[in-house]
Amino acid sequence: MKNSPVINKQSINDGYIPAPYELEKGEAINDRYLEPVYFENENGPTIGVTTCGVIVQDGLYFKDLDNSGKMAPFKDWRLDDETRAKDMVHYLRLDQQAGLVLNTLWNTPVVPTRAEATDEAGKLALNKIYKKHDPSEPEPPSPIPGISTHVDDKDILERKITGGVYRGDMNVEAAMSALYHNAGTQMLEYEASLGGVAIPYSLHTNPINIGYPDSLGIAAAVMGEGNYDLVHEMAHVDRSMMKAAGQNVLYGPQVDIATDPRWPRNSGTYGEVPEVTAGIVSELVKGYQDGTDGLNEDSVVLTVKHFPGDGPSENGFESHMAIGQWRLYPTAGSLEKYHLPPFQAAFDLQASGIMPNYSRITTDSRTKPQTYRGKTTSKEVVATAYSKELLDGLARETMGFNGYVNSDSGIVTSQIYGVEELSIPERYAKAIAAGTDVVGGTADPEHIVEAVEKGYLAKEDLDRASYNRLLSLFKTKRVDNPYLDPEHANKVRAEKLDGAKKAAYQANQKSIVLAKNHGAVLPLKSNTKVYIACFKGVDTGAAFMAAAMGLKEVPKDDPEAFRQKLVALFEEKGHVIVDTPEEADYAYLHVWPMTNGMVFNQFAMPVIDLVDNQLFDEREVNKSQKRTGNKVSITTLKDVAKIKEISELVHNNGGKVIASCVVTSPWLLDKLEPYVDGMTFQYTTSKVALDQVLRAQVEVVVGEFSPTGKMPLTMVSSPEVIALNEVEIDGEIREVCVSPNDVPGYDKDQYIKPEILAKVKGGSYAYCDEDGNYYRAGFGLHYEA
Repeated sequence: MKNSPVINKQSINDGYIPAPYELEKGEAINDRYLEPVYFENENGPTIGVTTCGVIVQDGLYFKDLDNSGKMAPFKDWRLDDETRAKDMVHYLRLDQQAGLVLNTLWNTPVVPTRAEATDEAGKLALNKIYKKHDPSEPEPPSPIPGISTHVDDKDILERKITGGVYRGDMNVEAAMSALYHNAGTQMLEYEASLGGVAIPYSLHTNPINIGYPDSLGIAAAVMGEGNYDLVHEMAHVDRSMMKAAGQNVLYGPQVDIATDPRWPRNSGTYGEVPEVTAGIVSELVKGYQDGTDGLNEDSVVLTVKHFPGDGPSENGFESHMAIGQWRLYPTAGSLEKYHLPPFQAAFDLQASGIMPNYSRITTDSRTKPQTYRGKTTSKEVVATAYSKELLDGLARETMGFNGYVNSDSGIVTSQIYGVEELSIPERYAKAIAAGTDVVGGTADPEHIVEAVEKGYLAKEDLDRASYNRLLSLFKTKRVDNPYLDPEHANKVRAEKLDGAKKAAYQANQKSIVLAKNHGAVLPLKSNTKVYIACFKGVDTGAAFMAAAMGLKEVPKDDPEAFRQKLVALFEEKGHVIVDTPEEADYAYLHVWPMTNGMVFNQFAMPVIDLVDNQLFDEREVNKSQKRTGNKVSITTLKDVAKIKEISELVHNNGGKVIASCVVTSPWLLDKLEPYVDGMTFQYTTSKVALDQVLRAQVEVVVGEFSPTGKMPLTMVSSPEVIALNEVEIDGEIREVCVSPNDVPGYDKDQYIKPEILAKVKGGSYAYCDEDGNYYRAGFGLHYEA
């Protein structure tokens, strides 16, 4: 590979600077990592190149994005972003356009550190950064049918795919993420030498927890504080680390409003209060996009999801699989009142992207027609990524959204609800024509090319999708110099992460909700004897995911190691740990229920009762809600009966019982709350934040931190308020819930028949404890430490 001499600005006036690297015969662009070469404009952007030349005009540098040697509007950084993006579309080959509107799903550097990414000569090796294609390598397993987790350089070099979803979390050195981004960009830039155009590589990522509470915990904290300052601070810090590491697009935030208590993705929401979620997403947009005027050079592109809200699922079944494909609106006006306010808040601040949900609306008698600002929202019974009514009509025309639409993964192979009879090229055509600009998780651009060539997809629709995708690249100033400094990526992470730890810990403290404090049992008296027991449910997804990902062993919990963490925390606070409940002044129970509602393995209706090895009706796994006639055992909390036993032993000796309950779903608490004197709620389970939230929880229990958190979810009072009645609809038996699937828990009472509420303790959908407190969203006790 020849290195052309670099001519600096002082050497020439107008003219042309050849690309700094030129492939010789027999060489390939993926043979080695190329260090970018930069040209600095005094009053304009720095130009970064590897195999592109540089045009010098009017004493300024311009990246020759197609190596034609000719100036064009899309190369001229003096023009506005819209003009450049529109012009660039016309220079793209059809195969490039097809690759531009796709993303691969499972992108991770080959090795996690730069030290491991060098060759024997100490130079960076491209094949240790970005996986090199090996035709003999078998297709790896995947949790999503029809979706590949295999990613290598063939996706770029042959399929021309310009982006992928980063999966390294915080386990990969920031510099390696930056190098992975650079490697992808290097390979894409070579298209300029092949009759195409250089397009920057884009790394997308799901939200990565940097130590803050999980989403429900964030909501609990801000509801207690009464402001959203910590959200903006978190987003601002995270943005700087993401940008430096080349993670330019966030697949989030998830702003679905939790309305069906069984839905397993409630744990990823900010709860059930629309105003709270709207306030949170507003600060996230400001923090991640660096302002309120849309995208700029310092922005991370957001993909607000799952439009128009996926919370009103059919009795908790989840739309990743056909068993959960339906979205119900039994309540007139619920979409406008509850589910759309967070999206409207994001759109008002020019959020850069949305991700449609997988699910589709029902049009039978279970659903009332929904309107927004007086306009009917949709009638076509298709998944949202295929709905022109929802994407163009509702989002763009009615709500004012002006960003791009990025579908969730698998919509043309797995979540094909309402388009089952169409071929894959026809599905691409329908989705793109409906307003979807990027299709996530697939690597088959040939189907998009076929769709255009056979007339299924109008070229102007593909041009629109290409323009919307390119516009975000121009607005974030990534076209002229997409390359990153890996050393800077490490430096930013080190500086920002250390600074974020204190703020993250304070947020974890604020996320703890004091739900019960009978007889002012909390805070604990000092120097007492404490018995500690831990209870946990069965993670039904662990074995499935292990098998789906080809792991030989299922990752196992270590219950005793977890208990020892709590032992150490209480001992640190001056308490003596005893071996039996009978010896204890206080029993501390850490209760971690787990739902069976794993999104990729749905074999029964999600259970929110605290049960141990209880039998429930099996459904057609992942396919439909029809009962198979078999029973399946479900354990949401192992040894749940021992809670009562421990409680009686402690109380009989004059002691008190304190519980901390992990809330990822609105649990039925009848097997826990009556047996404890004090109880806190914990909303965080992420590994990176778990130790912090445990410490914060203990500090609340012992009185070192005055609890301020408020419940983001209403806890369900009784099985009666979520009971199902079988109703024949259009010749098919359907299960209809006695409380509406589309209304948040705090507002459900008005829609439940009085005779049902009359049978429930406290007479409400919301759980009522022995002190008469209702565990409704917004509730939380307080004491002065």
